[in-house]
Amino acid sequence: LAGTPRSSLPLTQIVDQACQEAEAYRDAGIDGLIVENMHDLPYTVCPGPEVTAAMTVVGAAVRQSCPLLPLGVQVLSAANQQAIAVALAAGLDFIRAEGFVFSHVADEGIINACAGDLLRYRKQVGAENIQIFADIKKKH
Repeated sequence: LAGTPRSSLPLTQIVDQACQEAEAYRDAGIDGLIVENMHDLPYTVCPGPEVTAAMTVVGAAVRQSCPLLPLGVQVLSAANQQAIAVALAAGLDFIRAEGFVFSHVADEGIINACAGDLLRYRKQVGAENIQIFADIKKKH
């Protein structure tokens, strides 16, 4: 996405590609889909507002392309409050929360547990309908 070191595509092209891929997965019969900025390497523990804005645009476009498919979002790395904001604004169903319970050291730095702050934020913004699929302990 814009603002990341390896950024090379305009947002319109990213949106088109995300929608095409989502439609292909939907047509293949998947049960749900998650939108993730996994190519924004190297990860940072504090992605900028441009990432949140872009993820909202992508998420909303995928929602429009696949209105009946359960859709979620993860904003890397461990930008879980931003993911709640994206899901709420884009009409998505869930987020994947990294570092929900246990803190860990990763290549991008220290990821602290976020359950308390994240659940309070979700309540504060009126997003209790957004499910949280959480890492209890980091998988790698």
